[in-house]
Amino acid sequence: MGGNRFVPWLVLCLGLLSSARAGELDLPKEIPDEPFDIRAARMEYTNDTIIASGGVTGRFENVTILADKVTGNPETGDLHAEGDIQFERGNVLWQGSELDYNFITQEGLFGPSALYFDPAFMSVDHVERVSTNEYLLRGATFTTCPQTHPHISAHANEARLIDEKYLKAKGVTFYVGKVPVFYVPYWRHTLNKGVFRFRLGYGSEWGPYVLTTTTLPITEQIDSLTDVNLYGNRGVGLGQGFAWDYPQAVGGLSAFYLNDQDPYSKFDSPTDRQQIDADRYRLKLEHLQNFSDTHYVNTKWNYLSDPYVLEEFFKKEYRDSPQPENYGSWVYGNSYVGSEAFVSTRLNDFYDNINRTEYSADLYRTRLGDSPFYLSSENSIAHLEQVYAATNPLPSYSTVRLDSANTVYMPQRFGFLSLVPRAGYRATYYSETAAVNGNDEEIRQIPGAGLEASFQANKILSDTERWYGKGLRHKIEPYADYIYENSSIATNRLYQFDDVDKLADENKVQLGLRNVLQTKRDNRLARFIDLDLYTFYLIEQNGEQEDFDSLFINARMPLTKRTMVDMEGEYDWYAGTMPYFDTRISYDRDDIIFSLEHLYQDAARSLWTPRIDLFPKGNVSIESYARYDDKSNDLQEVALIGYRNWCCMRYGLGYHYYDGGEQSIMFSIGLSAFPEARIASGL
Repeated sequence: MGGNRFVPWLVLCLGLLSSARAGELDLPKEIPDEPFDIRAARMEYTNDTIIASGGVTGRFENVTILADKVTGNPETGDLHAEGDIQFERGNVLWQGSELDYNFITQEGLFGPSALYFDPAFMSVDHVERVSTNEYLLRGATFTTCPQTHPHISAHANEARLIDEKYLKAKGVTFYVGKVPVFYVPYWRHTLNKGVFRFRLGYGSEWGPYVLTTTTLPITEQIDSLTDVNLYGNRGVGLGQGFAWDYPQAVGGLSAFYLNDQDPYSKFDSPTDRQQIDADRYRLKLEHLQNFSDTHYVNTKWNYLSDPYVLEEFFKKEYRDSPQPENYGSWVYGNSYVGSEAFVSTRLNDFYDNINRTEYSADLYRTRLGDSPFYLSSENSIAHLEQVYAATNPLPSYSTVRLDSANTVYMPQRFGFLSLVPRAGYRATYYSETAAVNGNDEEIRQIPGAGLEASFQANKILSDTERWYGKGLRHKIEPYADYIYENSSIATNRLYQFDDVDKLADENKVQLGLRNVLQTKRDNRLARFIDLDLYTFYLIEQNGEQEDFDSLFINARMPLTKRTMVDMEGEYDWYAGTMPYFDTRISYDRDDIIFSLEHLYQDAARSLWTPRIDLFPKGNVSIESYARYDDKSNDLQEVALIGYRNWCCMRYGLGYHYYDGGEQSIMFSIGLSAFPEARIASGL
């Protein structure tokens, strides 16, 4: 034996001696610095071969093997295991009676086997590990059912499991019980994704309906999603989509079409009939391409047959965004500058929209050499066009706008007091202005100045561990910010597109008080309450009736690790009213997820949105959701659905109510390994 082979054998002999006395010594379970570690009741070493028997536990690189008997050569890495074998690597669990494996090349031959790759169970006639990231499976049956006779399964003549996540198979037959239901010659699938969704029910608008979605991977990164929806009162809706998920890119393309048998069942005015016909469709494209954290392309486009197709057939999307977005954005930046090229335009003429083509380039607050001065600069050039729906008689208008805002800061500190004086200048060019200004071009100039003053004070309130955490520290930060701006043009002389066009004269002081309560959770500093209160003292009222503006509140309160409260609002202390207030409360634990949002807008709405999920990971679970406006006494939406897991299947039964009296009763069935919330679906 050469000298270079002496050290491994010495380590091995020491390992054998240690294993023989494992019952007497307090030893670590594994030796991280060595490629293997074997424990057994009996161990022998002859002719370069280890023979271990009697409850063998072996660690070989990142693999753990339990067996009745293991023989192997540590120089070549060859192992042979017999008996009741359990092979574990990452999330792979394999069980069998015979195994040949090389822990150096990480290749091996497995006999008839039972494997578990979360969440799939596999019974395989022959397994061969052909590389570090690939298994060859012959005569394989796949299922998510843990039963001996699964309800749903798939059998493949040959399959390859890659990276313990992706499956490529040939000659695949799908079974319900023992009955074959369909066959595909080639199949690719990601193990942690569902394949089939099925929902049926009865709705007051749709009549009896059946909604199905089939997801089949085309490649490891691209899935095909096929929808076949049967609406008793409306016809057959067909959808085809593709979703992709790459390390730096994610997106989807989807199309939906329905030859509507009753297109005017809900919208039947003369104007509606001008916009709706029997051909109902939607095309949707979304894509996010990341080049780095500060360099990416993001785009979203929607093309619709009519303004009501989302409301009638994609209800959740309609709730989230009644008018879908159409835009493309390219963003690039670093720690000093940020830039964006942005295009937004409407694709359907039944919507109002601001069409925008804009490029912006900003310099973040940056120190000017070794001077005490800092500079920030915001610059943009845009073509803006306000367009109205075909049914809206208002005329469109547009302008080219060049805008540049530049501010110089000089931060100073005097003991505990921080002072940041600033001076700014903003110039904005408009190629066209409002009719009151004769539609002529104009340059608006806004010189400005300001001074921000603040200080912080801290105090330890408690060192005791309580329900919110361990200890409590109070940090208080009073601040004041003087703001002066003098606009050369009144806002009524400009077309109004966004906040840039709303800028006007300002001469006021922002007065604020920020309170932060900090504690420790899991030995880490955490916020308990972060509360910011502020108002504005109006030195020049500029049309306002009072000296002070409203009181504004912004609070984020992680009261516990599971409980979060957010508040944002405005209180008019002269009128004693709240023009706006939004409160969000959430509580999350294993057996209950609760959230409640209340959105209040004076003279507009008081919208309550509660949601409760009970036992979301249990065999029986319940989801409930509602939207209620107590100002108009309008119950906008209610949903309640219960789920029952039985073996590998998940059954759901629920009820959904929408404003306008639309109701639906639904039943769903799917694999319990892929529990998807039905309330969050298109229903």
